[in-house]
This record gives sequence, structure tokens and C-alpha cells, in this order.
Amino acid sequence: MGLIDSLLHYFFRPTPEALGEVRGQGGRTLLARGRVVARESLQSPLTERRCVYYRYLVEEWKRSTVAIPGLGPGGGGLWHVSDRDEAIVEFYVDDGTGRALVEPAGAEVDFDAAAGPRPVPMPEGRRASELLIEPGDWVEVLGVLDEVEDVFDGERGYRAEATRVTLRAGEAETLRIRLVGKA
Repeated sequence: MGLIDSLLHYFFRPTPEALGEVRGQGGRTLLARGRVVARESLQSPLTERRCVYYRYLVEEWKRSTVAIPGLGPGGGGLWHVSDRDEAIVEFYVDDGTGRALVEPAGAEVDFDAAAGPRPVPMPEGRRASELLIEPGDWVEVLGVLDEVEDVFDGERGYRAEATRVTLRAGEAETLRIRLVGKA
């Protein structure tokens, strides 16, 4: 997605639609807003918390060997990235009227400032931050609407239909997932 598309999406966000009312409307772009329900989960390597998405960054302070005016030789330094990782699994978004399976291939994850990355305690000379999407968190998902047979939905009733609405990346498009609130 280009810069103009990104700016238009940022300034003119679509209105979330009720997932319980979109069956049979596949192939169009839809924005859903709801709570995360885990289909499977990951464990964050940094804090070992269960989640459906994690992204973390670990940095180390490296002293400078260059003389900096006012600080003397080696008085300054820079933070250097020592480790980073990101992972995501399929999950459901439930808006109270229905549930959609989020297929995260080609996803771009963003966050509201209040729900953004949190600092993680580290030893002296290191710092880290981590962004998690956990079950119960509030997300907005913008993607192409589709339907799929989801026989692995453990919360589906015995005689209930297995067809689920899905949100996925379209051709040459990005699936956008935005964390808007923590549980």
C-alpha cells in the first residue's frame, strides 16, 4: 500500500461494521472492531506471556571511543539493537454480533498510543520494549472479507454451521491490525 493510501486510511478511517451482518458479501474490504479471541497462542520470548502477537526490541548501550566536546573521550555512546523479533498466529475478532477469523499473512500491526509497547525491566546497560496482543484486547482489523469452513473452532456448537467470516490481505493489499485497547 502506497503513501497516499496510508494517509487516506489514517485521516479517513472507515466505520466498523457488524460481523453478524456481513455473510455472503465476500470480496469487499471491511473494518471490524472487537475483542481478540485466541484460536491458538504464542509465548513471548521476552516476558513469557501468552498472546496472539508479539513484537519486541532489546538494545544495549555502547560507549563511544570518540572524544565528545564537554564529555571527554568515551563520554558518550549509543543504543544498539541486540535482539528483536515479531510473530503472529491466526485469531478471532469478536464484536458481539459475530466472529471473524483473522488470517494474518501479509499483516501490518499498528497500535494506539495508549496501548503501545511497554518497557520491560532489563539489567544495567540494556533496555527493552514489547508490544503484545493478548486474548481480550480490543483490535480493529481492516481486510478483505471472505468465508471459510472453520472446523477447528472449539467454541462452535455441535450442530452449528462451520462457516466463518474471515478477514485477510487482498492481492497487493495489506491486512491492517490495530491494537486500540488492552483488556
